[in-house]
Amino acid sequence: MAESAASDQQELHGTAGYESPYPYLDRLQEKMEERLAHRVPAAGRFCGFCYARLRADDTACPYCQAKTADRPTVDAIPQDVLRAYKAKASTEARWVHTGAFTGLILASAIFIWMVIWGPGILGNPALAFLELLIGGYFLAQFFGPLLFAQWGYSRGARKRDALWASYLAQRDGPR
Repeated sequence: MAESAASDQQELHGTAGYESPYPYLDRLQEKMEERLAHRVPAAGRFCGFCYARLRADDTACPYCQAKTADRPTVDAIPQDVLRAYKAKASTEARWVHTGAFTGLILASAIFIWMVIWGPGILGNPALAFLELLIGGYFLAQFFGPLLFAQWGYSRGARKRDALWASYLAQRDGPR
């Protein structure tokens, strides 16, 4: 019986149930966000395939394993590539913020219910205010970074991967 229940459940792979067809993009996301935030120089030596920053002595990309002899290095990351990484980050952030505001709105609704209709000790404004402060914090943390971030990650990663695939098709031609 337990075996059939286990076989009915689908096994999740990847982060938040999404496995990218381009695993090097996930590893490069943080580096590209640093570039987007202007924390690292715009010019340098970059992989000709995935645009990861390379050291002067690198002969192969540590992210996508492309050899510099096969695909020459470039001096800057194309704007279309940076837009793909920005799309993932902004989609994920939008979902996290929406979840956090959902938690705060729920805490505010509970506060209003406690003040107006709360029976006995639950109707005490001091207790309702405490619920608003503490409950608002915990509900915002639950809905934002814990729950909605999972959806935001998978949607953002899908969007980034679709933009990357269209960029590859434009750059290298259809496969």
